[in-house]
Amino acid sequence: MGRGLRDDAAVASRVRRRGHGRRSPRRRCVPSGARRGRVVLTPRRATWALVVLCAAVSLVIASITSLYIAGPEIARDVGATQTELTWMIDIYTLVMAGLLLPAGALGDRFGRRGVMIVGLAVFVLGAVVLQLVDTPGGLIGARAVLGVGAALILPSTLSLITSTFPPEMRDRGVSTWTAAFTIAGVLGGSLAAVLLEFFSWRSAFWSILVGGVIVLAAAPTIATSRDEETPALDLWGALASIVAVAALVYAFIQAGIDGWTDPVIVGALALGVVATVLFVALQLRRRQPLLDVRVFSDRAFGVAAFTVFMAFAAVYGLAYLIIPFQQIVLGDSALVASLPMGATAISIIPITIVARRATERFGLRAIVVVGCLLNAAGFAILATVSADGPVLTLYATTITIGAGLGLAMVPCTEAIISNVPASKQGVAASVNHTTREVGTTLGVALFGGLLSGIYSDQMRAATEVLPAPVREAARESVAAALQIAATAGPEGAAIATSAREAYAQGMQQTSLVMVAIMVVCAAICAAWAPRRAPRTLSAELPAGA
Repeated sequence: MGRGLRDDAAVASRVRRRGHGRRSPRRRCVPSGARRGRVVLTPRRATWALVVLCAAVSLVIASITSLYIAGPEIARDVGATQTELTWMIDIYTLVMAGLLLPAGALGDRFGRRGVMIVGLAVFVLGAVVLQLVDTPGGLIGARAVLGVGAALILPSTLSLITSTFPPEMRDRGVSTWTAAFTIAGVLGGSLAAVLLEFFSWRSAFWSILVGGVIVLAAAPTIATSRDEETPALDLWGALASIVAVAALVYAFIQAGIDGWTDPVIVGALALGVVATVLFVALQLRRRQPLLDVRVFSDRAFGVAAFTVFMAFAAVYGLAYLIIPFQQIVLGDSALVASLPMGATAISIIPITIVARRATERFGLRAIVVVGCLLNAAGFAILATVSADGPVLTLYATTITIGAGLGLAMVPCTEAIISNVPASKQGVAASVNHTTREVGTTLGVALFGGLLSGIYSDQMRAATEVLPAPVREAARESVAAALQIAATAGPEGAAIATSAREAYAQGMQQTSLVMVAIMVVCAAICAAWAPRRAPRTLSAELPAGA
């Protein structure tokens, strides 16, 4: 910006020195960054913008974990099955993941702050609807509305940092944003748990409603930015990406119930693969694609996106397993059940602080491999849990997996953002978010499908003594099984014990699957990742970018 002003002043000075007979028209000096649709903020304004943007991203992430905490109570109150509860959780991230890339493109085209404000308004609307509905279908619909708002919010929260912050503040801004993204889930779940101690399950969503209104009021006070070019929106590419994610999530969720060889599941998997291939083909043919898939050929970018995807699949799938386990199987309150996931902050916070320095010293390859192995170790610990606990096993699991998440997030985020041109920061942010949200969505879908399938198989024999109208309900939901057992007479105690043990066995076997997956991921990262650390934002992006 300063260079643009100096250049304008120099031109005016040369004109005056040349002694032109008439005075040149008065010219307004506009910073070059502003002429391109971008500004560079002062440190004070950047700090305020960072507060607003971190609050916005915290709302979006807290909305995920608040339902984890409230889920068991919701299931009991509205009669939701395990599969319906999985859809309540996954529809939010499914809609968000499918819309993130087009939402990032909208921000690049029309202005990132404006798109974020529209998203906040939609988000608040969805939070209001959550207070009014009381059926599984209504809750799923309200969560879908929240997902639309979240998709419009998320890309702007990161791209506004990389496109408007002064160079010396960008690395710190991204690190702070990453910490907020990671810790918001813990804090959101903890706040929901405290509210549930005194109020109904609807109170778990009060915080996102109030927070949404506050951030919506503050959002117009921050600067905006947009891309100087305005390419046509890639509607076919957006549709292909949505179909790909939706088909794969449906297959993962239902496969646990219907089996992986069921024709519908096979068809959904095939549709997801075909839609993914079509999306890639469409992007390769466009001059200005929704997502330039060629960036994945950069090894730092590709392995960073892959690592983020797997890390979020692991940590949010873990929350899906252990929070209902504590509340339903162990009988803990929502507040007590939130504590093990809250313990991830014990490892996430300090490791996030030193992650960049560790990456500079040991290289990106070592960092992502260690992160994957820590996730594997955490799930190996969880595989030892039984229907009686112990709870300390859950703490050991979450702290270990939290360390893996904290180690990888900052260097991987920087690798993704710094390997995309400055003019496409909105789409770069969308890639960063999409890997997280698709990872979360597919992780919950995979965990939910595996858990539901194993639980149903384990409960088949134990529920034969039940009348036909309630038999299927007991096989589909551990919460329903325990409610039925309470009124089943002499057989009730045996049914309750079987339900708790079936859920614990589902956790054990799902954890062992994740151990194998994370070890394979570590091997992939070891072969794929470059040794060097990712380039920093301050080095890659010019002033005003």
